[in-house]
Amino acid sequence: MTVAIRKSIAMLVACGLAASIIAYVGSYLGMTMDAFPIWVIAIHMGIVIFWVPMCVLEYGFLKDRSFFWKGFSQGKPKWVVPTIKLLGLFFAVHFLLFLIESHAASPQIKDGQYILDNHGQTLRLITQSEYLRLKASELRLFATGWICFYSVSFAYWWFPRVRTQFAGSAPESARTA
Repeated sequence: MTVAIRKSIAMLVACGLAASIIAYVGSYLGMTMDAFPIWVIAIHMGIVIFWVPMCVLEYGFLKDRSFFWKGFSQGKPKWVVPTIKLLGLFFAVHFLLFLIESHAASPQIKDGQYILDNHGQTLRLITQSEYLRLKASELRLFATGWICFYSVSFAYWWFPRVRTQFAGSAPESARTA
């Protein structure tokens, strides 16, 4: 794949990453996922659109369990993998915070009341301010996940991996790709 194509794909990925960062910052300014459902779907689809080709191109190498620990970092600046790991930790922290805050339930409006819903079962009534806080936290959870996935995709497309350094552990078909 040519450098121009890889960089073009990386710039499209950067748009998804930027949208994710905007959503994260917006969550502190009152934005919720309910405010832009089409964008939520588009951001989700962007992850799939940019991850599938990456996985197809690296299919032979993905079979090696150490690929994301060793192979992915080949040819990338030293700061890339630690940054991705830090973003993964950032996502995990937001995930745990949301579980704790929401009692592993979803803030909903049912019959004009704000509730915490767990698969159709109402856990408790909440206030409007609690509802808005939880909806913002929900957006932060998704935004940190998007940031994490888009950063991996961006690193892959912007910094091409040097295949010859890791080719010894890949099947023969992957070495010729």
